[in-house]
Amino acid sequence: MPRKKSKKTAKVSLTMDLLGMDDPALINAITEDTRKCYRSEQPLKPQQIETVLHLARLMNTFVMAGTGFGKSRIPEMYAHLFAKTKDPVVLILNPLDTLGNNQVKEKLDQRFTAINLKKTNFTKTIADEILRAKYNFIYLSLKIFLNNEMFTDVYHNPKSQDHLILTVVDKAHMIYSWGLVANRKARQLMAHRRHQDRAIFWPSYGDLGRALMATQND
Repeated sequence: MPRKKSKKTAKVSLTMDLLGMDDPALINAITEDTRKCYRSEQPLKPQQIETVLHLARLMNTFVMAGTGFGKSRIPEMYAHLFAKTKDPVVLILNPLDTLGNNQVKEKLDQRFTAINLKKTNFTKTIADEILRAKYNFIYLSLKIFLNNEMFTDVYHNPKSQDHLILTVVDKAHMIYSWGLVANRKARQLMAHRRHQDRAIFWPSYGDLGRALMATQND
């Protein structure tokens, strides 16, 4: 979910040169800008480039791809289009705290700043650092996103929103299950016997879409 630029703030956005390009020219710019960031034996996939194009056009985008496709590379490619001096921020929601650890290392390897936000490390100091856009990539669980009052204050702060360029929901297929739980329709579902569905479900997960859209500009 890319963030639109507000007319009332100094919202971080792509350059006018990029925004003024037609699709073929923008695809070429995306390819040339990001190709040098990855090893030659790991070439960019056309679907990755197409997805970044959609994000650059401020389209809400879904990616359905198998393990090994390189989905985690897509927000990296998008962030590479922004000037590092503008401190762009990508927020990535994971179903579990532990899933962010490896991805933080990947982002550090790409010379981004990153943090895996957990209940144990989310302090007032970290909250202030997020407001200053210290971290390009912020990984956090849905529990923190929806139920942590301090993070809610940070997320809705205009300073944070000015730097937020993209919000990613990892394992988005699980939102369907969370929504069913919120609506009390999931008691008979066999799906919750799978190992990835054994975590505690919180009723507010059914409100995820509303929370994500709360700061979207028209």
